[in-house]
Amino acid sequence: MGSRRNVATAAAVAIALVAITGCGDDGDAEREYVDKLSRAGYESVTVSPETKTSLRKNRKRRNTVAYDFTWQVNTDSDPATCEVTLEHPAYNSTALRGDHWHVDEVDDEDVEGWGGNSPGPDTVRKLLREHSYDC
Repeated sequence: MGSRRNVATAAAVAIALVAITGCGDDGDAEREYVDKLSRAGYESVTVSPETKTSLRKNRKRRNTVAYDFTWQVNTDSDPATCEVTLEHPAYNSTALRGDHWHVDEVDDEDVEGWGGNSPGPDTVRKLLREHSYDC
């Protein structure tokens, strides 16, 4: 009887450790970013991981460094649009780094210092107009 109790106790401890250590799904951070963007007013959000490959102990390792959301934006009445990439940094494939995202690229050109933390759709449109993008 004692060995069954020990096995049951060990199983309960193992389950608790998995829950505490966050041995979660690779999509947790991705879903969290989608939720943040959706709450901010973005629609039809699809997020993709941005990975970097590094050589460590003679093995190639792929690490997720950020999650990207690419958004087609129109700021005026003409049909021209811009492609804006919003990026949320990540520690790894299961955790976002910090609470915020930023504007990373416009039409495949890097931009920096645009609008601070977590700009919503209206702020991004305003920034595009301020920086003379015809979208």
